[in-house]
Amino acid sequence: MAAAALMAGAPGADGKGEQMNVRPATQDDVPRIVKLIGEVWAEYGCILNTDIEEQYLLTPAEYFHSKNGEFWVVETDGKIVATCAVQMHDQNIAELKSLYVHKDARKRGLGCQLTEMTMDFARDRGATEMILWSDTRFEAAHRLYERLGFAKTGERKLDDINNTTEFGFGKRM
Repeated sequence: MAAAALMAGAPGADGKGEQMNVRPATQDDVPRIVKLIGEVWAEYGCILNTDIEEQYLLTPAEYFHSKNGEFWVVETDGKIVATCAVQMHDQNIAELKSLYVHKDARKRGLGCQLTEMTMDFARDRGATEMILWSDTRFEAAHRLYERLGFAKTGERKLDDINNTTEFGFGKRM
């Protein structure tokens, strides 16, 4: 997918929402991607340490392309305000990954648009089901997934530095 525009937020005086550009991530984006996700995690008392975990964030394009997927960034005024990614597990199942929205860009429909974009990408590759795992602390994200028709499918405990427990979600597409 080439760069595209998303509209986020309530209409302003000009009748339009804020324009944000979504595009595939490049290697040059890595410091800003790690900064954004680290800031989101910190809101929940978590630490992002890409030296030992989430190492795919250091080479997002390469990693996701190797899984027939994509990693996107959303920019406004040169700042990355959101990320999302999708990877294919097989021809029928895709996994939503790394959906993060900066706190100043939330509650404007951006998470919904990005989730729908990943589902469209996966459908174009033959997926009939989308799955995801989300930290149990990310309650607002869970409400988004449920509004979009995802159902909770399970729970798992990770052996990581943040003592993470995640909920699984799935949706037939």
